[in-house]
Amino acid sequence: MKKVQFSSTNLMYSPLPWSPDLNPDPDAVQLPPSPFLSHATLLHAPLPESADEPPAEPEPAPQPERATYTPAPSAPQLHVLLAFSPFSPPAVTYDVAHPPHTLNAQLTPSFLEPATHPPRAVLALRCRRLPFADDWTISIVPSHPAGVVCVLDVLRAVYSALRTAVRRAEYDSLGADGARQRVDAAYFARCRMLAGEEERQVEVLKGVKRVDFLCGKTRFLGLSGPLAPDGAGVWELNVSD
Repeated sequence: MKKVQFSSTNLMYSPLPWSPDLNPDPDAVQLPPSPFLSHATLLHAPLPESADEPPAEPEPAPQPERATYTPAPSAPQLHVLLAFSPFSPPAVTYDVAHPPHTLNAQLTPSFLEPATHPPRAVLALRCRRLPFADDWTISIVPSHPAGVVCVLDVLRAVYSALRTAVRRAEYDSLGADGARQRVDAAYFARCRMLAGEEERQVEVLKGVKRVDFLCGKTRFLGLSGPLAPDGAGVWELNVSD
């Protein structure tokens, strides 16, 4: 069975340094000195009642409690198929403007493996190339209710979220500095990709979608992060042209 690949993380912790004070030697305990007795006192002194009993030994000093150490939990890790690497091509060749079934030629059992380690039941993505990155967060849930988010769930959720129609107020916020023209060009180019004339006309009537706000930068490069300081499941979606 093929093993799931994740980037490795080394954990290191050190115990407290040894100190002589932590382990006292019972035999090294000093008894108080005996008082000086004269020769005459020793001759007339009565014998102790317990002369036949062995001398008492000093009790050993109590040992200090040792502290216990728990290694810090490792940071969440992405599946190798999803991890962004700035110095190498992405492990998956995918255009987020196209439906996930275009990946069929690349699909292997690895696409059904957990997207992160440890596995999570919910993930979220943000893309800085989108003007409303915080409002347009991409939420990802497992395709099976009792399961965890797998690699293919991530790619499907990206496509589905970017197919969301843009509201008029969002479109008007682009202004007139060229951003609106770039979005319009991406919108018409996307519609022209469809094979049939009727299909193209239907797509045109559906209007501008969030994927058009990427202005043609729809090549999937992978995920990076996590973005949340507490290690929650929020990751950055990286795309390029």
